[in-house]
Amino acid sequence: MTDLVAQVSRHLHRVHALQEMATKAKLLPLVQGVQRWQTLRMQATHEGHINDPRTAPALAFFVEQIYGPQDFSQRDADIQRVVPKMHKYMPSQALRSLESALRLHALSYELDYALALALKSMAQVADTLCAKTSIVINSQTYAAAYCKDNNANLRQEQISLLIELGENLSQAVAIKGVAMMLSLSKHPARMKGLQALHLFLHDGYKAFKKIPNSQRFMDDIVSKEARLVAILFNKQFSEQVFSQQVFSQQGINPLPCLPSIEIPIEA
Repeated sequence: MTDLVAQVSRHLHRVHALQEMATKAKLLPLVQGVQRWQTLRMQATHEGHINDPRTAPALAFFVEQIYGPQDFSQRDADIQRVVPKMHKYMPSQALRSLESALRLHALSYELDYALALALKSMAQVADTLCAKTSIVINSQTYAAAYCKDNNANLRQEQISLLIELGENLSQAVAIKGVAMMLSLSKHPARMKGLQALHLFLHDGYKAFKKIPNSQRFMDDIVSKEARLVAILFNKQFSEQVFSQQVFSQQGINPLPCLPSIEIPIEA
């Protein structure tokens, strides 16, 4: 248990350090742009679950709490405040779920930062050919930056962590008394200024409790995400991306056609 608490603290510090790096490098708006576009991508890829009232909350939890551009500083500050005492009042499975979620969020932020760097690098190369005042994120530029990162091992780890989080959440919601514990702790959490943390735990529990078959839900999410990773890192696909041939062939790019997001370039 104490090891889990230490891991929770490390994940929070990792994200904070990456955010500071992004701020100093003037990349924070671009990282957030990547996260906004990824949110749209995941909603499009898993549209079936978005349209199913039984699974929509669980998908929203993943998209918003793990991959989205929301400001989690208050939630993370809440967690940091109670980290030393977490093991005293949280069931081990609930703490394990929290650790899994924060570990996945930290790795996802690291990958978002790397992708933002790749987008900026590509924009700087393009800038030698024409004056550019913004960086455009769309299916073409995202795929190119994704391939440029060449971090398939980390992307596979991200998939593995997604599986682990799903399993931990499924086990956590099955624990007898969790619903009552969350209900009883709502007022104390508000009194102690821990609303953001309580809301995070409550939303995760409530979302997964509604799913009739969490294993089938996770299998579907993971299979689609793993397929995207496999295609994007396929050697032939990567070569076509950089030659831009792939985008002249309808249906080859596995990423959905979504509105572009433009981020102004900071000097």
